Amino acid sequence: MTHSIPWGWVLLFLPLLGLQTLAMVFAAPWLSGLVGRVAGRLSGVSAFPVMGRWQDIWHQFRRPRLQQEGAQLASIACAAALVLAVLGCALVPAFTLAVLGFPAPGLLLICCVLVMALVCLNIPCVLGGGLGAVQGARGMLGAFLLLPALVPVFLLCGARDFSDFLATVHGLSPLTDGAPFVLAGVALFLVPALAWPVQDGQLALLAGPERAMWLWAADCVQITWVVLALDTAWPGSLALPDDAGMEQWLSQCMLGFGLWGAKLLLAAVLLALVRLVVLPPLRRARVRLVSIFLLGVLALQVTWSVHPFLAEREDTSVSAVLQDNSQASAAGMEDAP
Repeated sequence: MTHSIPWGWVLLFLPLLGLQTLAMVFAAPWLSGLVGRVAGRLSGVSAFPVMGRWQDIWHQFRRPRLQQEGAQLASIACAAALVLAVLGCALVPAFTLAVLGFPAPGLLLICCVLVMALVCLNIPCVLGGGLGAVQGARGMLGAFLLLPALVPVFLLCGARDFSDFLATVHGLSPLTDGAPFVLAGVALFLVPALAWPVQDGQLALLAGPERAMWLWAADCVQITWVVLALDTAWPGSLALPDDAGMEQWLSQCMLGFGLWGAKLLLAAVLLALVRLVVLPPLRRARVRLVSIFLLGVLALQVTWSVHPFLAEREDTSVSAVLQDNSQASAAGMEDAP
């Protein structure tokens, strides 16, 4: 990806980066409401409307905050979680990749930001005491254990920028050469799919703006994990800046925006189906961590079994071409007077 006017590409990419961030931040409560709606329909239980999550968040913003012991620390934790969640939304490409030369984070940094947001989300539960404190401590431990479980996926993506990695595998078919990355995407998708649901009773310490920030941050973390998984599994839907021109890139961005919405609809259905499985919180955490690690290891094995063969075949073909050229040169020298 080389560009004749890189600064023009960067100046055009900055508004698109802000648009991607705003789209993910404002679509996050809608995705949570859609997941609850679909899960309610599938289980035959009446559920809130799709925009009910948004209504709850705005209602909490207008309510007065509780004056309890530990409420100030819980408020700081909720604000920190929201900031980290919005930062995570900005780091993950939604419908376009970064231009060449634009600083992009790696997958490890993105996951660290999201894990720290999950830790901050569990701090109010720990401060509330009682059973909520136990669940919050388990949630913090499960968040910290996500990074070791995702080590095979980190090795698969390498130390390069995440946007550069997606550009490298952009043209691979999900059914053939891109199959290992589909497995890695499924591993990342299990993080929000099997996350511990926090009950309202465990957030008794939160009310008003703090509760609204907590709900919004949790939704932003969920949609960031979902988009991260979908991008890894199928990066072909992302717009790729290249030498074709800015007009074609903008048209690809419009198409990518539509495909992004379609992927969110699919993710909502899958999340609703997974959450219909009733498991105890501790067993759900074990299943999540073990499944993520095993899928990552399987993705690594599939990659290592395919790429060395391809490299060996390319080396063989190059050697054959060089041998043919040398034989032709020798024959030419013999024919020469």
